[in-house]
Amino acid sequence: MFSNSISDYKLNSTIKAGKFGTVYKANYLNTNKCIVIKKISVEQQADKLAMLCEDVLKFRQFKHTNIHSILHCFVYNSYVYMVFPFMCFGNCQTILENVFTSGFPEILIALIFRDIMCALMYIHSHHFVHGSLRAKNILLDHKKAVLSNFRDSRSFINEGKRAKVLHGSTAGRKENLNWSAPEILYQNLYGYTEKSDLYSIGITSFEMANGFQPFMDSELTLMCTEKIRGNLPSLSDRSSQGSTSVNFSRDPVHSAMNNQRTFSDDFHQYIEICLNKNPTCRWSAQKLMTHSFFKQCRNSSISDQVKVLSVEFQRCSYIPDEPVLAADANLNHSEDVKWSF
Repeated sequence: MFSNSISDYKLNSTIKAGKFGTVYKANYLNTNKCIVIKKISVEQQADKLAMLCEDVLKFRQFKHTNIHSILHCFVYNSYVYMVFPFMCFGNCQTILENVFTSGFPEILIALIFRDIMCALMYIHSHHFVHGSLRAKNILLDHKKAVLSNFRDSRSFINEGKRAKVLHGSTAGRKENLNWSAPEILYQNLYGYTEKSDLYSIGITSFEMANGFQPFMDSELTLMCTEKIRGNLPSLSDRSSQGSTSVNFSRDPVHSAMNNQRTFSDDFHQYIEICLNKNPTCRWSAQKLMTHSFFKQCRNSSISDQVKVLSVEFQRCSYIPDEPVLAADANLNHSEDVKWSF
């Protein structure tokens, strides 16, 4: 149980900051537990506060070991404080930018997505679509990976009835389009289902394996056209040399380094299944968990991989060493930050 007084928390350092709030690494003094606190002023526009309330409600709906949970939420001196568990390695996009710049090892990708697939099975069983699955929204610590950021999630349940498909979505927002499934881009009467999350799994697996975001060098129109045609990005390894498949890497030196690696046939097949243009041919999260790509997880764990790679992981820490002078310090920031919570 957490306190409703900010004096019971020690704010150690700033993780991220923006116009509408700040995220801190902190300690709960009563138990000395390391946590993350998201601090947001209540003196904002009504739509921003409504979005905040919606975020809290969505976090409260899910309780699963592989879903980033909200531990506590309280109001103190015109600020809303949201308490989250501390994930020591941050999000996978940060790790890609600082440590595995040429992509994660395949075994670590399999271990991470085994956890994320468990989270998706739980979400889908509760008739929800996540809607914005990407490396930025996957958090990692010594023991597990968790799925975060449910701002774009949507439910099939409406007025007590379950719809067969969904229509329209904030998942079609510009910042999420590179990871969005073709059926979301279509925006037609056929709608989309939870299978759209599996397409995002495939794109995110590509992102984490190659070390760069999908379609990063493509115009928005070209990206949409390529997806609708079913032209898929390819994993950069020895098997892709001389291939005419789509790659979208901006750095030829970076691609040359990746081409020295070899990914397993199971990994290639797993990506192809996820990125199938036809959603009815895509496997469900439950079926995908049985794919042979995840067999390599049987004799390993995230903690084992972290021990081997501990030095590299320490260098990717996204927590600055600057102490926070006061809980209610006035921070002057010029740009907003999109948190991965």
